[in-house]
Amino acid sequence: MSARQSLTEFMPEPPGQLLDAHALVGKPLAIALLRELAHQRVPVVLRRRRDLRAHGVGRIIECRDDAIAIDLEDATPGVPAGGGDDDYVAVGFLEGVKVQFDARLSSAGAGDGSQVLRGAPPLAVYRLQRREAYRVPITASDGHCVLRRPPDEELSVGIVDLSARGLSIAWPAAERPAIGTVWEHARIEFTGRPPLPCTLVARRFDADDEGASRVACAFGPLPPEIERAVQVLVNDLQRSRHGP
Repeated sequence: MSARQSLTEFMPEPPGQLLDAHALVGKPLAIALLRELAHQRVPVVLRRRRDLRAHGVGRIIECRDDAIAIDLEDATPGVPAGGGDDDYVAVGFLEGVKVQFDARLSSAGAGDGSQVLRGAPPLAVYRLQRREAYRVPITASDGHCVLRRPPDEELSVGIVDLSARGLSIAWPAAERPAIGTVWEHARIEFTGRPPLPCTLVARRFDADDEGASRVACAFGPLPPEIERAVQVLVNDLQRSRHGP
């Protein structure tokens, strides 16, 4: 666990505050994110659903389509629970993004003195995106953004990075857009994928190390299906960058 992160940050979000738009529903997406947590050996705080004060810190050591295993490195009394299966909620941070999932697990000794909890993998994993986190760098050949400008012009610009809450675009003109500029009916285009319509709001104007200009934009309100499609795109790009 990072020294900058406390157990308070690892507290799970209450069920009523979890949005469907944040969930990677279905085994392929959920398992892919859990495997990334395991691959990067991300610390996971596991809490009993019936008593969130009882917690343990561990790592995912196995993640298959039909099973998950978490090796506990440190735990308070009550974790693992005695008497077979129990309901747990787990929280970890993957490159600054809070990842949360529920799992029904039971205790199984690993044979070397450590404690392992095993069970079926969750059907949904919640990736609680923060606005400035989990930005995936984009190369010019990957995708671009099309802006519509009056009277009836379209401007295609390269995407510098992309997250579930916004993107940065390479700005080709010397004249800067005003902060707060709104581009309605914009769209994100990646080869082999349907275009994603969106509204963009200019939030900040930056220059990179080489002096190139870029505009940091936030998404305007997105329909649920588009918000989900953007999150899936970000997840796919992140996974392809790190490999299977």
